[in-house]
Amino acid sequence: MSAPGGLGSSSGIFRRKPIDQIQDTPESGGLQRTLGLWQLTAIGIGGIIGAGIFALAGSVAHGDDAAGIPGVGPAVLISFLIAGVASAAAAFSYAEFAGLIPKAGSAYTYGYAVLGEIVGWFIGWDLLLEYTAIVAVVAIGISGYFSFLIGEMGADLPNWMLGGPGTGDGHKVDLFAAVLCLLIAYLLTLGIKNAARFEMVVVVLKVLVVLLVIGVGVFHISTANYHPFFPFGVGGAFTGAATVFFAVFGYDAMSTAAEESKDAQRHMPKAIIYSLIISMVLYVAACLVLTGMQNYKDIDPESGFSTAFKSVGLSGLADVIAVGAIIGILTVMFTFMLGVTRVWFSMSRDGLLPKWFAK
Repeated sequence: MSAPGGLGSSSGIFRRKPIDQIQDTPESGGLQRTLGLWQLTAIGIGGIIGAGIFALAGSVAHGDDAAGIPGVGPAVLISFLIAGVASAAAAFSYAEFAGLIPKAGSAYTYGYAVLGEIVGWFIGWDLLLEYTAIVAVVAIGISGYFSFLIGEMGADLPNWMLGGPGTGDGHKVDLFAAVLCLLIAYLLTLGIKNAARFEMVVVVLKVLVVLLVIGVGVFHISTANYHPFFPFGVGGAFTGAATVFFAVFGYDAMSTAAEESKDAQRHMPKAIIYSLIISMVLYVAACLVLTGMQNYKDIDPESGFSTAFKSVGLSGLADVIAVGAIIGILTVMFTFMLGVTRVWFSMSRDGLLPKWFAK
């Protein structure tokens, strides 16, 4: 493991890269600064809000009967608020670092500057593995929604293309998931300016779908479904918060785009906070509508909104929810694939991976 010379007074694997040197590295190449405040915010929202807004609220509210995990009921709203406050603490830290060190790499770059090369190396590889796994997992999730929609159109798809080996009878490859990963990778090769435009459009569509679901559902709320609000006490709400915490996290991947922000020191902190606030408002509103439309005991933990709308005679919105889930997962894939490429670039530029990757 090696790094460029002159990385501070420390020697060996604990050397640190001074902040002023991180901010001024023209000899090692850089990225074009083309992203504005709302483009960065859209990337953050894309990473935070995925299909979980349609699934996680219902599963936490209802609980897991097979595992003996009780549902938190309407208090799932409080669970999201608690998780949001905890996530905000991390968000403020990321905002401060992003403003102080406006370079690609996110937590890898911050760790390298503060804790040294060996810590940065571990953080970098952790992010590479984490982001890659997230992209793969959500691609698999979105393929299920594609199969559902195509089935609704009357098409009969062959089993070999519907999943990986061992996931079902005759499954050989999850073709939809593989194609989606290649599609997002292709969009990123077009350059961050064009890719960010795509992300902005898709995030706006996603938010509109969520607002539509909330706007229609609010007229079918029965206040009786909010009683009891804490069926298992306040402790149950805290337990639910631990489950939903990762649904309100994703701005860390967005911070990898700091080096492509027009004014990173001003825009990155604002984009991180804005993306978290907007996402939290949508999550809380969705929880209010879901638990108000149907008693938490009757909510389907796997398709909460679909069953809730069906219970009030609006089963046609199930297709809208499926479309919203597909759009939501696309933006998650975009944000985290963007993150993995920027961390890889930053590590290569620092010499912790072969430098030709940075080129």
